[in-house]
Amino acid sequence: DLAGLSFVVLDDIGAWKDVIGKEIKDAHFMYQDERDAMDEITLYSSFPYFTTNVTAADPSYHPVPANNRVERSIKGPKAELTIYVTVKRQRQTQVQPLVDRLKAAWAKLPTTPTTGGTNVLK
Repeated sequence: DLAGLSFVVLDDIGAWKDVIGKEIKDAHFMYQDERDAMDEITLYSSFPYFTTNVTAADPSYHPVPANNRVERSIKGPKAELTIYVTVKRQRQTQVQPLVDRLKAAWAKLPTTPTTGGTNVLK
């Protein structure tokens, strides 16, 4: 359903850049380096954009007013990303409390701001 659309996307999205490029055929992605630019474009345009459960927890994220946008969940294994932490064994006891805090905080995040899916297209 997303094939051929133009999306506005934050540039620094890590592995998601490869996923969307591969999975959304013939789409055009307009990457933005700055969060403020992204916010302005999404506020004054009708270009679709993506958010995740992590987006809602980002203190610099300001949701765009709903105006005429419709939120859609994208669910399934290709819409999920496993994150690994790799540390040297001799540092494990030093780093483990941080990993435990991150895992606990991550578990408290909503699956999305409103729909319960893994990722959201707005």
